Amino acid sequence: MSETFRAALGRKVVSRATADEVGVVDHLLTTADCQQVTALVIGRGKKAHLVDWTALSGFGADAVMVGDDSALRSPANEREVTAAAGKLELLGRRVLSEWGDELGMVGDVVFDPASGVVEAFSVADRLVSAASVLGAGSYAVVVGDRADSSQATVAGPA
Repeated sequence: MSETFRAALGRKVVSRATADEVGVVDHLLTTADCQQVTALVIGRGKKAHLVDWTALSGFGADAVMVGDDSALRSPANEREVTAAAGKLELLGRRVLSEWGDELGMVGDVVFDPASGVVEAFSVADRLVSAASVLGAGSYAVVVGDRADSSQATVAGPA
């Protein structure tokens, strides 16, 4: 069953070792081509920590589970520092065609909570396949021509 970024926001992150809450999901970081969730961002700015997707032991409807507190780490590179500052948040980001035409804003992102694979973006009243994404940065998400062939009416996650 699919999950959405909006539904994941604010979800508790819990240590399996101590059963303590170690934070809440502020946003999710993906690869530059938006094909895979790579980390959860816990907090924002200088106090933000990341949890690598590979460090998750479960992504449930009520909480995200990590082995222990050591799963939280500081941003390790410029992209992660930018993400921690909230500048790579996909929700609300403008979506442009590869020709520069504005298609709308990212309303939500659908992903597989078991694998972290990004499936689609909700843009205006349609779903755009993640396979059509050419890249994403602090200004926009850019989609290729394949976006036109993968549009469907938004009905929510499957």
